[in-house]
Amino acid sequence: MRYNKLIGPVLFGAIAVTGTLEGIRNKPYQDSGGIWTICHGETAGVTQNQSYTDEQCAMLLASSLSYHNEPLESLNYQLPPNVHIAALDFSYNLGTNALRRSTLYEKLQGHDIAGACQEFNRWVYVAGRDCRKEGSNCSGIVTRREIETQLCTGELSIKAALQQLGHLPSDSDVIGAISH
Repeated sequence: MRYNKLIGPVLFGAIAVTGTLEGIRNKPYQDSGGIWTICHGETAGVTQNQSYTDEQCAMLLASSLSYHNEPLESLNYQLPPNVHIAALDFSYNLGTNALRRSTLYEKLQGHDIAGACQEFNRWVYVAGRDCRKEGSNCSGIVTRREIETQLCTGELSIKAALQQLGHLPSDSDVIGAISH
């Protein structure tokens, strides 16, 4: 039996969380590590003269999430959805090789979910820079790791994470908008 398939609520949660954390850019740009990037953080084969529609970017994200989920599918047990989404976002952001070599993955393989959840915040470096330091120009990665940690531990729901990132309006925002 294969576990941790990317279907249903986990797929929708991963698309929402990772898509929001990555943002979208339809034209190539160089990320904080100097890597050419497009759409929701895609780097494979990106050149300076490309552009994609929102629909093409959505298809790339779904395909890429499926690829980055492969290490999680090789675990011999079902991850809770919040842990699965956090680990998949980590894999998407850093790559499957980084996930497979990480202590986070080692702990997941050992069924130590609580220990795995404490590993995200160790990954706060970009191109050798400590992103916790002021002026590092990569502080977004620190926020991302905090969100992954809180999702993993259950301290933060997907909805709350999206609200924190400004993706979902709060109930009071909705009520305010319709009452004007």
